[in-house]
Amino acid sequence: MVTIRRIQFLAFFLVSISLTHGRLSPCFADDLAKPPAPEMRTLDSHFPFAVPVSLEQWKARAQVVRLQTKVALAIHPDVELSSSPPTIHDRKAMDGYSVEKVYFESLPGLFVTGSLYRPSEETGAKHPAVIYAHGHWTNGRFYEASDNEVRTLLATGAERFEPAAINMFQAACVQLARMGCVVFQFDMLGYADCQQISFERSHLFDFQTPQPPVTDDGWPLYSARAEGYGQSVMALQTVNTIRAIDVISALDDVDPTKLAITGASGGGTQSFIAAAIDSRLAGAFPAVMVSTAMQGGCTCENACGLRVGTGNVEIAATIAPRPLGMTAANDWTRDMPQDGFPELKAIFGLYGKPKNVELNASLHFPHNYNHVSRTALYGWVNRLFNLGLAEPILERSFDRLGPDEMTVWDASHPKPAGGIDFERNLLADWATLLKQRIRSDATESLRQGWTVIASPANEIAKTITLASSPSDNQQLVATVEGGKTVAAMTRTDSKTPADDIAIRIIQTDQTFSVTRLDDLFDATENGQFAVNAKRPFAGYTYGYNAPQLVRQLGVMLAMFDHLATNETSTFTLASNAENAFLVLATALLRPDKVKTIEIDAKPNQIEGWFDQHQSITAPEFVPHALRYGDLAGLMQVVRQAGIDVNFNPGDIVD
Repeated sequence: MVTIRRIQFLAFFLVSISLTHGRLSPCFADDLAKPPAPEMRTLDSHFPFAVPVSLEQWKARAQVVRLQTKVALAIHPDVELSSSPPTIHDRKAMDGYSVEKVYFESLPGLFVTGSLYRPSEETGAKHPAVIYAHGHWTNGRFYEASDNEVRTLLATGAERFEPAAINMFQAACVQLARMGCVVFQFDMLGYADCQQISFERSHLFDFQTPQPPVTDDGWPLYSARAEGYGQSVMALQTVNTIRAIDVISALDDVDPTKLAITGASGGGTQSFIAAAIDSRLAGAFPAVMVSTAMQGGCTCENACGLRVGTGNVEIAATIAPRPLGMTAANDWTRDMPQDGFPELKAIFGLYGKPKNVELNASLHFPHNYNHVSRTALYGWVNRLFNLGLAEPILERSFDRLGPDEMTVWDASHPKPAGGIDFERNLLADWATLLKQRIRSDATESLRQGWTVIASPANEIAKTITLASSPSDNQQLVATVEGGKTVAAMTRTDSKTPADDIAIRIIQTDQTFSVTRLDDLFDATENGQFAVNAKRPFAGYTYGYNAPQLVRQLGVMLAMFDHLATNETSTFTLASNAENAFLVLATALLRPDKVKTIEIDAKPNQIEGWFDQHQSITAPEFVPHALRYGDLAGLMQVVRQAGIDVNFNPGDIVD
């Protein structure tokens, strides 16, 4: 199986990762290396970070980025996770530490699994705690390097002891426990003991097997309905991370004010994302991940809306002023010393704490979390928790435990059911929890959610050029860079019939009809353009680009703002059912300029509008729209802002 998986590596990834890295499990499809359409951003684009000039500006921006991150990962609104106590069993006393097996529930029926390391010395004092996310190394917590890899790691100075060369994860957990920390290393979905959603589903999703259908019992990951609720592998892993923080912080021997998280590669992604959104973490140490280059290649590192208008460096910056430690290697992080880290240093400088961020760059090593990088981690933890240990802190050898000794499942603790039926039921139950939470706080949650969904249109509007048509000075033409026309708006009579009228913008004594409203990008024969069509995961496209309706909303806003320059001007917006989102979202973003919405349809014609389009390439597809109540939820927000929404079948727009 390992051989088959290795074949699926990207060529560029194989070049950059050598034997001194170890066996990374493949999370990238070959076609990701092919250049997409030039207009679309991808995970391999450049994501520079511009530092605001003042702390006040940064705090406001950081709040926006955190909210966007939470919306993208379906943890907005906050859902009450399982409160059942963890099962901790089979304690093994080791040299200076102990190891126990742990599992607990996060969402209904979904279990988090892992190993719990504790200092041997029982003083009665509470300990700091470190949560460890393993990243994309084969079998994760059960990782075992080959004999040849072990020899290479020892020969190059990447490792000092054979047990650590075989399993670097145990090495880190053992050393941190010997330093006086409680450590929880947990499994990503599809790794080690966490097999309810398989490795293939979680990390290798493609057309190797047919995508399971939506049924009466629920729906699978990667479906349009799942993305409509924001349900992704990355979201599930974030939920598991938050639940791990809940469980570890509640242990009797843990000081809940002294929590940190670390991990490398995909585990680094989990680390800085968790610290960005969860203030209970006192600091984070993401290794070989944060950069302005490749943002994360696996399906478990991408989610719709996550990096639209932002990137990993800016997301990591929201951790400030809490301490942030990082490493860089000869991989996509190689440019961090001059592109990314100086900007992070500037952000921490705004808080007067430039020393709270550090980068340990060992660019002669490939992608890794080797002993050199871990030594940087130990010093960082020592200073974070004031452990008072002399630095540098060097590991000593340990008795390595094998997979059979570490698995949490046995006859007394049976492995829970999994598979595609479990996946469908899990997502349906999760959606129920999300809808219940929305109903309990409808006003604010709906407003925030829809604002995050629609707000990329504000930046798109700034890229639109408006000019009068040379053939008709009553017509305003909108173009994008390169001269492509994307919209036309004409001054007309409010009752002028026109088969192609999409929207009317009506002021007291004048009416403007939008007769063209195209996408900024060239459409494909299948609908919306999608990055990486061989691997049809919405996050690869909409994690970096706004969906088509939001791009069209940007054009709409550019034209509307052109008309609404008078501070006292207010307008009525009218549309048919097909364009109801555009007029409602315009009112959401410009509430002081819109007094009435007129929709030429019956209310039932827009019920479940987004849920009717079960394809991630459908022109009507908008991620997260279902979580926020579909069009009815957007309409509720608009009405809460004091804007009338009326249905007038056949009266305004043909």
